[in-house]
Amino acid sequence: MPSSTIAPTEGGLSRRGFLAGTAATAALSAGLVTMGSRFAFATPENTSQGDVVVALFLRGGADGLSLVAPYAMPSYQALRPTIRVKAPGEVAAENAALPLVAGGAVAPFALDGVLGMNPGLAALHAGPWSAGDLAIVHAAGMPAAESDTRSHFDSMKNWEVGSASINYSSGFLNRYLATIPGVERIDAVGLGGHLQRSLAGQVSAFSMYSPESFNVGGFSSNSRARTALTSFYDAGTTDLLLTTGADTMAAIGMVAAIDWSQFQPQNGAVYGDSEPAQGLRDVARLIRANIGLRAVALDFGGWDTHEGMGAPEDPNSYFRQHAADLGDALAAFHQDLGADMAEVTLFTMTEFGRTINENGSGGTDHGRGSVQFVMGANVRGGVYGDFVSSITDGPEGDLAVLNDWRRSVAEVLTVRGGAGTSATIFPTMAPSAPLGICEP
Repeated sequence: MPSSTIAPTEGGLSRRGFLAGTAATAALSAGLVTMGSRFAFATPENTSQGDVVVALFLRGGADGLSLVAPYAMPSYQALRPTIRVKAPGEVAAENAALPLVAGGAVAPFALDGVLGMNPGLAALHAGPWSAGDLAIVHAAGMPAAESDTRSHFDSMKNWEVGSASINYSSGFLNRYLATIPGVERIDAVGLGGHLQRSLAGQVSAFSMYSPESFNVGGFSSNSRARTALTSFYDAGTTDLLLTTGADTMAAIGMVAAIDWSQFQPQNGAVYGDSEPAQGLRDVARLIRANIGLRAVALDFGGWDTHEGMGAPEDPNSYFRQHAADLGDALAAFHQDLGADMAEVTLFTMTEFGRTINENGSGGTDHGRGSVQFVMGANVRGGVYGDFVSSITDGPEGDLAVLNDWRRSVAEVLTVRGGAGTSATIFPTMAPSAPLGICEP
């Protein structure tokens, strides 16, 4: 049965404000997307089913050279005099780059000591990275041979479809779900009030602002309306509208019957109030509720940093604070799930990176290559893929795309997610060997 998506519109908001707000786009309060009638149990209750896959989209084009900086490269230092991440020793340790080095739980990697995390990512560095549960792929993006667009909307579409070809319109996560053994109930959720395009297609998926809000709303008596709608829709008919309605009402009934207050953060994890923190807190609750979850998509906007990024050594600067929201949320999610991270793999994506040089407004413009994070207990920590010898390389002053972002995601979906092949998930991706990020 088809799922549905709602495309955001720009209206009169600023570019940064619009992209930060895409996750808050108005949604179908009654969850007007569909639920399949397949039956099994989902992870982590049944480890044979494959991981719960979590896709976090950093909307706006996140600056990979500020999230994970080649802080010692002279070209980086020269082209980013104001916004570059400083080396340890240049500024106080808590405001300097957090070096990425092998050792301990982190496997050896070729770029040992070359790169450093933004100081805003201190929690991510101290937690998942140090535990060996975080892989980083830099200079990642859509290969120019397939698409070199710098349009937010075209590029987001290409990423969520998993192809720049006009021959494909369903989301890559939806095609992934079609390749794995069926599960029951609610196997795919788009958090944030709209169904992300990556989940749109023939396999069932639901959108919700939060688990508590997933219900019938907008009536003088919502409970009476739910009863009426439930009796109206007939799951036994072959009529698509009626069966879709019946499945939707069944899902609403299931979610509404759960006492969501029982699913509190564990292992001492503390989530902040930021968008990604609250989203990932809800993901952890959905996983623990055993509703059949297999894939989740959620967004974190505000990365279109054309101006006012600020100096990374300033804890109050825009980009550092935004990076901290991301890093703190990922670290809290990792700590909260604890042993259950063995059955959960999260990856980030963003539509493109930024220009290597900073502009006259203290920001960066649309570019090409950026950085990806992959996190999970069965992820081999380290830095993977190729990187440039000098960041002056690449087209039009951009960081060159040396790593197809789909390569790492395909590995997650096959090695950890249970897909037999990535050929139908990413039909236009050039064949390539896995990077070795995931353990079976």
